[in-house]
Amino acid sequence: MAFPDTQVAAAPSPARPRVRYIGVDLARFIAIAGMMAAHLLAPLASFPGVSDADRELASGAGLISNGAPAALFAVLGGVSIVFATRKQLSSGLTGKAMLSVVVRGAVLIVLGVLLGFVDNNIIVILAYYGVAMILVAPLIKAKSWVLASIAAVLGLGFGWLNITLRRSLEVHMEGPHINVGFITSDPLGTLRAIFVTGEYPAITWVTYLLVGMLIGRALTSATARGALGRAAAKLALIGGAVFVVSQLVSNWLLGKLLDFGVVQLDQAAQMSRAEVLEAAQTQILQFGGSGAPVSPHIVSQLIAAPHSGSIMDLARTIALSALVIGLLVWLCDRERPRLSGAVAAADASQPGTASLAGSATQPSIGARLLDVVRAAGAAPLTIYTTHIVVSGIIQGTFFRAAERAGALPETGIPWWVMGPWALVAQLVGVLVIGAILSLTKRRGPLEALLSKIVGAVVR
Repeated sequence: MAFPDTQVAAAPSPARPRVRYIGVDLARFIAIAGMMAAHLLAPLASFPGVSDADRELASGAGLISNGAPAALFAVLGGVSIVFATRKQLSSGLTGKAMLSVVVRGAVLIVLGVLLGFVDNNIIVILAYYGVAMILVAPLIKAKSWVLASIAAVLGLGFGWLNITLRRSLEVHMEGPHINVGFITSDPLGTLRAIFVTGEYPAITWVTYLLVGMLIGRALTSATARGALGRAAAKLALIGGAVFVVSQLVSNWLLGKLLDFGVVQLDQAAQMSRAEVLEAAQTQILQFGGSGAPVSPHIVSQLIAAPHSGSIMDLARTIALSALVIGLLVWLCDRERPRLSGAVAAADASQPGTASLAGSATQPSIGARLLDVVRAAGAAPLTIYTTHIVVSGIIQGTFFRAAERAGALPETGIPWWVMGPWALVAQLVGVLVIGAILSLTKRRGPLEALLSKIVGAVVR
């Protein structure tokens, strides 16, 4: 027994390993890369002077990347909420956990509005995303069945309510940019846009966040039981099955709907019926809605038009997100040893080793390269913000010059402004950031700043 005046220090307790789900970080990287493709490739199809090859590539990129990466980003946001608050909740600090989510959401709103100063055609999602985070903050302690029930009600009913409200207001879409100009000129319209009538209505994003929270709980619970591999495989299989079924049903219904509506277009368009149907279907699936289904009719709810928030759009994008997360976690994390619940739920935003195996051997080149991608994925806010700023500077400069010249150049869009090589160049930049973060074992600068702000307010 030590006396009070002795200088004997207590033996330090052994450090518990800090857990990172490599698969979750890789999924974040895919989400960011997908959104970059949607911004840099898909719009190319609408510009004159673009080569046929680039136009086909842009159309394909639009079909693949429109809607799905943003949904994956949102679902992963729900997963991150679970990781970031689990330790506080397990310690009984529910109020602090809720406040931390609210503060994160508020910071994202401010950052999203600030990015509105960048001259860019890209619609910044952060303000919508931040409001959705604030809306789900009171639910972080709720039972899983409560989260699932709320997500189901919103998923089944909000699409119809959204388009009904828009029609009553005679509004197609408000915004879409949430910036200082919009806020000061139309505060009420800004509120409507953020919650309902914008490109990314926060109520729709609440559904994605709630599903992500359920996935995050499933992963941490399975890790604590030593059953992460089975849980991830089940998540991937269910997600894959639902994705295939929802896409097939949507395509079949869309084909029937278009077949009914384009009879008169055959002669006018001087195209065959099959060509008209294919063109119309591609147009709808590539460009989709503007945050709401095209009509309140039940058929519109069962068509997976991107960014429409329809029942089938939510089912398809949520299922695809579950498939990606489950598959990557199964591939990268299934051998994770059984851990206590507190350790398994460590904050995923914290820097940490890519593996808990604790191997003393030097990591292979493949493992190092994988960690570069993982580190980039672990800094989604930094990567996304950098992409918005860089794209805004480049595209804003080019299009202002084209506007002064009175037309776009006959050679089309330069490779460094938009297109496959612009995407490659920016992805290389992302990997350079990932390499720096991997070598220095640091977090992304915006992630670190966000954590400091949350810590200061909550503390």
